[in-house]
Order: sequence, then structure tokens, then C-alpha cells
Amino acid sequence: MQTHVVTVSWSSHEDKLREIRDAVFHNEQGIDRDLDYDGQDAGATHILAMNEAGQAIGCARLLETGKIGRMAVLAHGRKQGIGSRLLAEAIAIAKDRGLGRVFLDAQLAAEAFYRKHGFVNAGTEFVEAGIVHQPMEVILPIAFEAPAEEIPKPAVREQPAPGESAKAALRHHRGESECLSGLLSTLGEPLRDLQIYSPHLDHFLFDAPQVVDALSAFVRRGAPAKLHVLIHTSSLIVGRGHRLLELARRMDSKIEIRRVPDELASDAHTYVTWDHRGYWLMPDYREYDGLSNLYDPVQANRLSERFEYLWHKSQIDPELRTLRL
Repeated sequence: MQTHVVTVSWSSHEDKLREIRDAVFHNEQGIDRDLDYDGQDAGATHILAMNEAGQAIGCARLLETGKIGRMAVLAHGRKQGIGSRLLAEAIAIAKDRGLGRVFLDAQLAAEAFYRKHGFVNAGTEFVEAGIVHQPMEVILPIAFEAPAEEIPKPAVREQPAPGESAKAALRHHRGESECLSGLLSTLGEPLRDLQIYSPHLDHFLFDAPQVVDALSAFVRRGAPAKLHVLIHTSSLIVGRGHRLLELARRMDSKIEIRRVPDELASDAHTYVTWDHRGYWLMPDYREYDGLSNLYDPVQANRLSERFEYLWHKSQIDPELRTLRL
């Protein structure tokens, strides 16, 4: 029998949602209803799985924070992929909302299920309602999939200051030379904070003498100027040598390079963002096809928030510490 997965509200489908959760959480698992019904259902997005007869057989909910929970499938509907469809729908909704991650507290018995769907551990185990749970999360990709011509110009959160309105334009860079030129054109903009995310610290781009010179000029401007760099691996960078590493070694109080933990190193983007105002981005580091906007606080904040999250999860690679230049 075919199953349909739909998004519903608590006000319209409370009875069906309660029916599933009571059967699974309260009757099967013995969880107290006061723990389940925590007062957050009215403001949550609910996902319901229904069969062709209109019977509700599974549910999940997504909070505004990106937390997925209340995943439940009735006994007769299990092992049919319904849980996977509920989870996939919750993740899709989170992506559409521009969330940087989704997270949940997995019962240990379901940990393998969530791992199969890309979730990784995000904290230590804890016990709730007598059941051991493991916090888990998935970092969501930044949505930049359409060609530049099809991407509407993003709205900004504030009115541009005089002179900035001319900068608020999305530009498309095709091929190596255009991507390099586009990158160079942005590096005169940062005043305080400059962030670079590049899985392998692309040699063509970030080892280019004119790029390193521009970065050096930025960090030498004064005390507020800081450059933070995130990479996935240091082996190629150390093996081949890299001008930006040399600069970081000489100016370690102004430039810091960290490695993203392997379990979080899934992003294929290469991007530069600064001062929560502008950005330069290649959605796939293997393809020199990029976008930039000198004044787009919405996208710049989104990139910066993602960067900051990964930055606090990352660490300095020992290979970079011991590098002799």
C-alpha cells in the first residue's frame, strides 16, 4: 500500500499525531506523556505519513532551531522505509529554510539508522525517560545550486550606506581566470574579519602571489584585522608548500589556519566572506564556476555563521605546527 508523507500543523492534525505518539512512546516505550508533550508542538512543523486508506502511521516534527524529534512509526508500518522518508522530509524543510544544520537526540537503538542518513555524534550520551540517547547532527549544504542567471538578487537586511548600493550586485565568474579575478576584486573590501573556507586551500587561487599580497596587506592594516582559514586536509598543502602558510607562520597573531574534523568535512564549497557584508563563493571547489557580491549581508551572514560553527569544532593540525619554512 502506497504511503504519502505530508507537512501538517498541530492545530489541524493533533488527534492523528497524538494517536501515533501515544502508541509508540507511551504504550510501547513507557515514556511519560509530560515528557513527550513539552509545549513546543504548536510552534513546530509536523510531518505525517499516511497510507492510501487515510490512516496515519508515522510522524516527526521539526523545531525552528533545526531540532528533529518525535520520530515514530506504528509497528505495522515499520521496515518499509517510512522512517527514512519522514527524516528526509524534515531535512528538506530545514534546507529550504536556510538552516545550517539539523540535530536530534537519537535513542541508542536507532543510532545506526541515523548514521545511515549522514548524522554524526555531536555530544555525549545522556539518559532521558530511562532511555540512553546520543546527540547527533548533520551539517546542511549551502543552497547555491541554480545558475547565476536564475538566482534572484537576494534581499539585504539593511539599506546600503552611501556608495554601497552600487556594490549590491551578484556577479558570476566562469573559469579559472575569472574566479581568480573575482577573488582579487573582493580582497580590498574587508576591514575587520576575513574568513576563507577551502578544502585543500586551492593552490591556483590562494597560493597566487597577488592573492597572498592582498591578504598580507589586509592583516597589516591594524589591530582589528584577523584572517581565519578552514581546510579539510593539510597533506597536500604541506607537501607542495604554500605562500599563505608561509604568511601565516610569519604572522601567527593575525592569521590562523585550522582543520575541520573529518566527520564534518563534507562541504564542497570554497568561499571567502568578510565583515558580515560580502562574499565570494565557488559552490564546488572542483569546478571554477563562482559567484560574488560585495554587499549582501543575508548571504554573507549565512556563510559566516556556518564558518563560525565549524571553526569552533575545528583545531590546528599538528602538521601545520611543525612545518619548517
